[in-house]
Amino acid sequence: MRLDHVDATLPFSRLEIAYGFLYFDPSDSLNPKIDLHGSSVIRDYTVHVYIYGSSLAPQAVFNSEPPLPQEEIISLLATGTTREELAGNNNVLASRAAMLLVQQLYRKVFKTGQGTQSSSVFDRLDVDVGQTDPRTGQQQATARFKVNNQFLIVGDVEVTGSFKGMVKYVIRFH
Repeated sequence: MRLDHVDATLPFSRLEIAYGFLYFDPSDSLNPKIDLHGSSVIRDYTVHVYIYGSSLAPQAVFNSEPPLPQEEIISLLATGTTREELAGNNNVLASRAAMLLVQQLYRKVFKTGQGTQSSSVFDRLDVDVGQTDPRTGQQQATARFKVNNQFLIVGDVEVTGSFKGMVKYVIRFH
């Protein structure tokens, strides 16, 4: 079976499977061989994933731009943040749980009977509460909204109440 341009939706990311194959052997039809290549853009990271092996014992290779260890990439895909950021501050974990709750509530109230759509606001919005600003050392709340593949709108509010807004133009090299 050939897969082209398939999206795997996770709570805080979307993995775009550019292409892949599932090979079914009649002698072991419930355990197909896997060969998938995908990528995801999460915050300022481009993540590439290669999944291979059998469905009962899959293997995966992760890499990212800028480079991160595999454990950090897995955390980034699953939670939208790195392990270091999660371990460094309990507020980050709480904000991730709150965002999941808001997503589920939104889908339950406004999307009754409909599947997840790729144009959903929550697919393009990322909110972090409790992060530490590397420049000032103070805690802040950050919201990022992906307008399209090139433009991001970013807003930061520190505990002192100061606000910083930015429009980022993203250039990706392949």
